[in-house]
Amino acid sequence: MLTIGRMAAVFVWAMFAGTFVAAQTSTTANNGTAPQHIETPQELLAKLNADQKKQLDNAMKAFGEQKYGDALSAFKVLLAALPDDSVLSKFASEAALNSGENEFALKTLRPVAAINSDDWQAAGLLTRAYAQSGDAKVRDEGIARMMELKQKGIVPQPLRDYVVEQVKLGDKTLTIRTSLTPWGPFHVYAIGELTDANGQRLFRVALESDDIDQTAFVKEHPDEAAKGLRRFSLDGYQDSAPNDQGQRTTTHSTFKFLDKQPSYAETREEFIKIAQGQSKASSSTQGQVKQ
Repeated sequence: MLTIGRMAAVFVWAMFAGTFVAAQTSTTANNGTAPQHIETPQELLAKLNADQKKQLDNAMKAFGEQKYGDALSAFKVLLAALPDDSVLSKFASEAALNSGENEFALKTLRPVAAINSDDWQAAGLLTRAYAQSGDAKVRDEGIARMMELKQKGIVPQPLRDYVVEQVKLGDKTLTIRTSLTPWGPFHVYAIGELTDANGQRLFRVALESDDIDQTAFVKEHPDEAAKGLRRFSLDGYQDSAPNDQGQRTTTHSTFKFLDKQPSYAETREEFIKIAQGQSKASSSTQGQVKQ
């Protein structure tokens, strides 16, 4: 049976696996006001009878196993009984997005986002739904809204990025994430992961702004640097054969330098070209994987 502890554990796993319905929002925004309440897993469980808890258990298990079609079918049964539940709506929508059912996600998420403008989970998933439906204008508005919620302190601090869309490239999938805050030693602003039909990672591409690249940028563009602008780069990472000591290695490639931060649309276009082998690296190095 699904317990609060087990469901919470699944939510914690889901947060770091890229799922939005996982984390809970801060109780106080940066302006000192309390954001609108977002339904918790505990509140959902309190609504369910024994049979519904079993159905939810099956849905969460399928979701965790990445059987998104099965998860969506199970969530739809629960939504038929609880059509206004926001947790169920968001999990069902993410399962739908992972299954390519974008219209279901749009239809289900719009009322949730309209009722609670502070529901960052709904806002992020709705951004993805618009992106995967090809609506670039509303996608960009959604990205801006997520940044606004982050700046207000409503998005949980540990959440560094989120999935904006999955792009099908033949039998492969490119999953693109945008950062709420640049992270890591190279200041990652966006990252794309290319996977095969079995979900195995083949390659990663990142939009970075490494501090080491800023020295030359300041010398070449002092006025722009004085305004806080930075130099960016497009970098690729691919797992390589172990070295002589049996240590895992990765090949790092630099594809391009950019003297301004690209828009999401520009980043997306560059990521796709690199993933499809249409852009050639200007340099490549191989080194040990750092944990």
